[in-house]
Amino acid sequence: MVLCDLFGAQGGVLEHNVSVKVVKRHKRASLARLATMSELIRRHVPELGDGAQWFCLMSLLTAGALSSYVPPPPSLLAAYADEPALGALHLELRDALRVAFTATLVGVLPRA
Repeated sequence: MVLCDLFGAQGGVLEHNVSVKVVKRHKRASLARLATMSELIRRHVPELGDGAQWFCLMSLLTAGALSSYVPPPPSLLAAYADEPALGALHLELRDALRVAFTATLVGVLPRA
């Protein structure tokens, strides 16, 4: 969960509050990790081809974004309890990530 939170804060907070030297070092390391992750995905899902990198990047960004909604604050939980229809699209993080990753994976598959 903490890693997801860091991904969520990376672009909007962390990268705005560090030196150019630190940003460059971080970006080089991030690109290397993304390449490793992409190669692992490509090895197991070869039909993704070049889409593997987009899938990995979007998965990381999505995990960061979704983690900011989990757990919901007490006021939101109270609103859901008072009016259950408001929580119609509320998902647990694991379920939300599964739906998002599946949609992303389908989206990056090459079309014939």
